[in-house]
Amino acid sequence: MNASSFDPATAYLAAGFLYVIMPLAAWVVMGKSRTVAAGVWCGGSVSLGLASLLLSFRTPDMPGWLAFGVMNAFFYGGNLMHVVGLRMELGQPSAWQRAALAGLLVLGVQEFFRLGLDSAVLRLSWVLLAMGALFVWTAWLAWQVHKNEDSSSAKWLAQVYVFGAVATLVRAARVLLGMSSTDPLGVNWDSVLTTSSLFVMSVFGSVAILGLYLERSTRKHVANEVAIRSQQTSQLLGQQIADLDRQRSMGELAGAMAHEMAQPLTVVSVELGFLRHEMRAVDDSRLLQVEKILAHIERVSNVLKGIRNFIRPAEPDFKPVNLLLVVQDVLQLLPAQERQDAADIQVHADVLTPMVLGDSVQLSQVLLNVLRNAVQAQVPGQPVHICIHVQSAGGRLQLVVDDNGPGFSAQLLGSTDVAFSSTKKDGMGIGLAISRRIAVQHGGTLLWRNRAQGGGAQVVLELPVWMDSKGEK
Repeated sequence: MNASSFDPATAYLAAGFLYVIMPLAAWVVMGKSRTVAAGVWCGGSVSLGLASLLLSFRTPDMPGWLAFGVMNAFFYGGNLMHVVGLRMELGQPSAWQRAALAGLLVLGVQEFFRLGLDSAVLRLSWVLLAMGALFVWTAWLAWQVHKNEDSSSAKWLAQVYVFGAVATLVRAARVLLGMSSTDPLGVNWDSVLTTSSLFVMSVFGSVAILGLYLERSTRKHVANEVAIRSQQTSQLLGQQIADLDRQRSMGELAGAMAHEMAQPLTVVSVELGFLRHEMRAVDDSRLLQVEKILAHIERVSNVLKGIRNFIRPAEPDFKPVNLLLVVQDVLQLLPAQERQDAADIQVHADVLTPMVLGDSVQLSQVLLNVLRNAVQAQVPGQPVHICIHVQSAGGRLQLVVDDNGPGFSAQLLGSTDVAFSSTKKDGMGIGLAISRRIAVQHGGTLLWRNRAQGGGAQVVLELPVWMDSKGEK
């Protein structure tokens, strides 16, 4: 590819369509996760899309107030709405009035350079510097969200806008130094870099903000479902945890969605370039190219719809499961208050890859019940210490959980129908018989006893080692 074959106007046209389509699609997918801040963000993206579309149709005959004033007002306004939306997500004042005043000030300086000084260099440099600064601000706010919520999608969003900021500020410097054209529709490598950054932000920025809200919805659902888990049956619990596991994977799904979009969006860009040239020749073949563009946009819409199909519950399926990953998932599912109550949770493994054949959700439920019981049965004023040990014993795998609590009562040690939580002051929880039945369904056993030394309880989940089709462990 060389710069002379690149059509900036077509590229801005494509970026404009994507800036409008992607946030609307993301808004639909969010469903009940929608917030005012999300609406502000999506509205800002639509504003940027309108600005890009207006720039793509700009001609020498277009009035200056429209070609420069209105267009850049959309650009500034869209980016300021992104900033306001992220400030709202951080719990900061939205500062609408100051944002509007800042936008008017930037626009006023731009018009002074255009009308007062009649300097295209100062005008374009100022526009690019302002846009770059807003991209940097957006990236910084997204990074703060990432630090506050440990959100991979917010981190991704920050990185996308850092790329946009670098591309914009580099061109601003080149224009100011006389190394680049002052025409944003000029055919050169600077235009390629600028429009490429718009493509990245229009697509991946919307995907990232979608992932952020889905991750947040996941955490909310996890907290709610875990809070009522002690009042539900084992079958209902298995289905709910399966739903939560699916929702927790939405961050990875957002990345997969972006990957699936990459190819059709590339085709959209190429076809729009062809369309631009064909329109100049007024050839009927342009109608076929329009149909191709619409077909690829429909494919993008189908990928977004696939998210909802993904999060629908499916029947559980026995598969090879790594017990260490089960332990890791359960520690993440443990409610924050109970993690705080547990002074120390240690994990040890004597086996590098402890694989069993089973349902990871049901196995997680057993371990989650054991850990919650250990924490909730604590002696007041005594720190809770829990040790999880994965080991091999006689050709089978054992998941051993030790705690320093009061241990099991004599009644519990002599019965299989008494709930795990019988040592607690309140609540009924999940019965020992249910957890034991899960172990039996997996071809294993569940044992419970008091520790001989040091006091406390010990629960042992023993399962057969998984063997592959070749009979190898």
